[in-house]
Amino acid sequence: MKTGLAIWHYPHRSFVENADFFANSSLESISILGFHMIEICKCEADAQRLAEIVASTGVVLTVHHKLPRSHKEEDVAFFKDSIDLFGAWQKKYGLISILSFDVSDSIRDRVASYLDYVLEQVPACKVAVEDFGLTEMERAQIEYLKDEPRFGYLLDMGHLNIRMHGKDEKGYALFTTSASEGGVIEHPKTADFLYAFRSKEFPVFEIHLHNNDGKLDLHEFLEVGDIDMRELAQAIYDFGFDGIVTIETVPGDRYEGRREESDRDIWRTIHYWEELYAACK
Repeated sequence: MKTGLAIWHYPHRSFVENADFFANSSLESISILGFHMIEICKCEADAQRLAEIVASTGVVLTVHHKLPRSHKEEDVAFFKDSIDLFGAWQKKYGLISILSFDVSDSIRDRVASYLDYVLEQVPACKVAVEDFGLTEMERAQIEYLKDEPRFGYLLDMGHLNIRMHGKDEKGYALFTTSASEGGVIEHPKTADFLYAFRSKEFPVFEIHLHNNDGKLDLHEFLEVGDIDMRELAQAIYDFGFDGIVTIETVPGDRYEGRREESDRDIWRTIHYWEELYAACK
């Protein structure tokens, strides 16, 4: 298992400056937001600099993007343009390890063509969907990818916690339609998390890690919230997870871009997680 960080919550540095700052730390992985990666790919100097940073540090690079926000022609065209950019960068440098996607409610009825486009255009990386396959209808759409070793899941632990509570402030399908993760579990334990992990039909490539109150998608620091991180750390350990754990706390939202607080507190929460996981056995 490798520990990484979603580096898009630090607005006091540019996209590439964040990649440089965090790649040259003790982190094993960094995750770039898809919309930031688009801007990087459009600037030749930034695209080359990102490749140099990843190659020289040996850090694992993941990119987290979105499938089209709707099936409308203009949204699909924007999505395909972004995938073409990622594909060109990947063909030149080959440094994206995992390319993952949020799936909006408006397209959950039909995703296969979008996934096929990604798999065709972006070579030599794993492709993951976040919080998809939660219903029989969704699972049926991706059944044909059972023999595709590049395809799998990204699991978001904050969202999983809300599903386990059976609650969400907006009632989105994302939080209410997983039979294996529904019901009301006010204080999930290791066994509850393991049950959810093991119910997945595809391999889990990446985990997004943050905390919340079981109701709102707060992306809190790991020490703050309803999730018992010791129980979760033990579940990830017992599951034998060997992918990427990406911490997705949002200090930029808490501190309005103030450098000292953002950097100080994200390192605190990273070290907290590393200590918890090291104590698992």
